[in-house]
Amino acid sequence: MAKPGSEEEWPLETPVVLIENMQKRLGCNEFINVPGRISGPLTVNPIEKKIEAVSESCTFKAATATVVGFAMGAFFGVFTAAIDPNLSGDVTSAKPQTARDIGKEMWSRTKSYGKSFGFIGLAFVGTECSLETYRGKSDIYNSVLSGCAVGGVTGLRAGVIPACVGCAGFAAFSAAIDLYMKG
Repeated sequence: MAKPGSEEEWPLETPVVLIENMQKRLGCNEFINVPGRISGPLTVNPIEKKIEAVSESCTFKAATATVVGFAMGAFFGVFTAAIDPNLSGDVTSAKPQTARDIGKEMWSRTKSYGKSFGFIGLAFVGTECSLETYRGKSDIYNSVLSGCAVGGVTGLRAGVIPACVGCAGFAAFSAAIDLYMKG
């Protein structure tokens, strides 16, 4: 019988042997990559592959950006309606505004801002993902080109010069955010 605390009671295992023993005891089918050692392939669950494929698709990204953009726009709509003292009512009118009038105005702004932000999210992410798929690269140029396209099309309703300013502004903002996010 071994003495308590001796090596015979607790044999020292290298990290590789320890990991292999844990895999055997737990019945783990996946291989853990140990640096400096060649191991077998990591098996991935087919359901995980499908979820990853769906979440990486341009359709899913664009839909997510639309929903998040609408929610963000709705928040800004409620916020701006709450802090605007005049709303859209006639200031010279002697009739005081009712809660119903204010509610209608808040709902109107919420829908308007939500649709605008949702469209911009859809257009930007859809364009960026399409460019990324077409070019086969994921770099800053995709967001800059996408920002320019969305800013230009958005500003085009006001004329050519606002379209150019919108293109430059969105492209610069997209580049700044991309550089910040990717470090």
